[in-house]
Amino acid sequence: MITLGIETSCDETAICLLETKLHDDGSTECRIIENLIHSQADLHAKYGGVFPMMAKREHQKNLPILAEKILGTGEEKIKSGALKIDRIAVTQGPGLEPALWAGIDYAKKLGEELKIPVVGVNHMLGHVLGSLLNSSAPDNSFAKLKTPALPALALLISGGHTELVLVNNLNLGEKSSFEVVGRTKDDAVGEAFDKVARLLGLPYPGGQHVSELAEQARKDPSSPNSVRLPRPMLHSPDLDFSFSGLKTAVLYEIRKTDENATMKPEKNSADNVPGHGLSEIMKKEIAREFEDAVTEVLVKKTSKAIEKYGVQSLIAGGGVIANKNIRGALEKLAHENSISLFLPPEGVSGDNALMIALAGALLPELPEKNASGESPIKAAGNLSF
Repeated sequence: MITLGIETSCDETAICLLETKLHDDGSTECRIIENLIHSQADLHAKYGGVFPMMAKREHQKNLPILAEKILGTGEEKIKSGALKIDRIAVTQGPGLEPALWAGIDYAKKLGEELKIPVVGVNHMLGHVLGSLLNSSAPDNSFAKLKTPALPALALLISGGHTELVLVNNLNLGEKSSFEVVGRTKDDAVGEAFDKVARLLGLPYPGGQHVSELAEQARKDPSSPNSVRLPRPMLHSPDLDFSFSGLKTAVLYEIRKTDENATMKPEKNSADNVPGHGLSEIMKKEIAREFEDAVTEVLVKKTSKAIEKYGVQSLIAGGGVIANKNIRGALEKLAHENSISLFLPPEGVSGDNALMIALAGALLPELPEKNASGESPIKAAGNLSF
């Protein structure tokens, strides 16, 4: 089967062409024909965050360009038999609504023009499956999808989400296959990284810059190691997270040192209070302690879930999993619990259409076309997320 994947949940415009083979033993082989991503990060950087309507306009502009690169002559090439696409998979949520609709509308239009069925995919499901891709496969060759021992636990950490998902099986036709057992009550972990970066006067997107400062502090033997931040909900009985208070604690720490850092009274918010008056040493100290606090909370909650559900495998996905400190802590956790850890290959941790194409290819058979002859977007990809 060949699946065309489309991803527009935030500020990445992505299209992928993926071929899959399902075998009688239940295994799956994948071959990446083409995988393209166009980032809008530079456009949104001057605003310190993503503007949904701007993201939508950029998706609408970039989707036909990327599709033309992948499909060549488009409809003519498909109709000639040179390229046979079996279905189109598109992210239908969660994400920024205007951005999502840009992808959905384009997928439906392309599906109708080429008479190809369209399937809607849950973005978080894509992150789970993306971490099972084989990173050692040569270009344009088939490689088996990794199969975790079940039950597995997925830790999904990104700019918009922080979730612990119990994976009971990988049968995407059953709603009981996936169960969210923990999620953030406020800011997602990636969102917290970006907000703290803004407080420290770092450019957007800020997660990587915070991590770089944190690593510099760890390697510096003269680092004072004087900053202490809270670990929100570390000892709560549930598996939920909260990072908004940690961000506010960073603000208060900045205000101790930077006399120019004052809250805007009308919002009483940390979001627009960059700590430009901080010394580089203090920026590194705060970045290190913030990253350590986030990592400790993530590991503690994940460890608790592993024990509670008798987890046999750990799957980690989402853009924040690119963070070296968090990856290292999860590798240690998996080793201590004698379970396998599945991480996404390079380039698959962030938003991409490869994981969407894979999820769409593994979904059950699509329904017949409706009375008007249109191919409806099937909602099976939502599962229980």
